[in-house]
Amino acid sequence: MNTPTTTSDQVYLERMLVNEITITQDSPCILYQIPFELTKTPNRVWKQLLLDIWQSKTQHKGRLSKTVMWVFHNRILIDKVPVDLVGDELETLVTSTIEITNKQLSMREQQAYLRIL
Repeated sequence: MNTPTTTSDQVYLERMLVNEITITQDSPCILYQIPFELTKTPNRVWKQLLLDIWQSKTQHKGRLSKTVMWVFHNRILIDKVPVDLVGDELETLVTSTIEITNKQLSMREQQAYLRIL
């Protein structure tokens, strides 16, 4: 019998990896690649949901609309981050996106579980 996801099954942001930030020159502005570490390696469904939510959240946010997110192993890499974006602001946005992803995935799993009953 399958049971709904518990909070221990969820993925959370561990930390921003400040020592691994890469600066890229993309004329006329300077952009960053910023990695974040997750508490564990998420599954494929979680990754896809996170990417979809990120794109939705940043689509109409001006300077953030051109950012690109990748998820691999237990890391997230955000590319094309504008130099004027404050680190805490980006970290808050990533954390929020992860929380929404966890909630939506949990709701999906609970609905699937209820259909089985």
